[in-house]
Amino acid sequence: MNYRTLCSFYKGEKECPFEAGNGNAGKFWMAERFVCEEYAPTVEKQVETDFFRMVAAYISKWAPYDYPDLIRDYLSKSDADEKIRALVTTMFL
Repeated sequence: MNYRTLCSFYKGEKECPFEAGNGNAGKFWMAERFVCEEYAPTVEKQVETDFFRMVAAYISKWAPYDYPDLIRDYLSKSDADEKIRALVTTMFL
């Protein structure tokens, strides 16, 4: 498994392709990029649940007051299945 295959926003670009006025897409792109480029090289095995857990953790770190709504929005736009959505919701919301 490669985390990049789980991304809904980050596709390996060097610069964020989303405009500032494009909702939360830029924020989600940045969270996925961090998980793929910074976190992934530090783990021995890339696991699907860890990807979504780390994206949610990154979102909650830089948006300590708004993260519940942001995580809900991210999960609704991601390819996470119901089991993973339930796990992330239990952990963060």
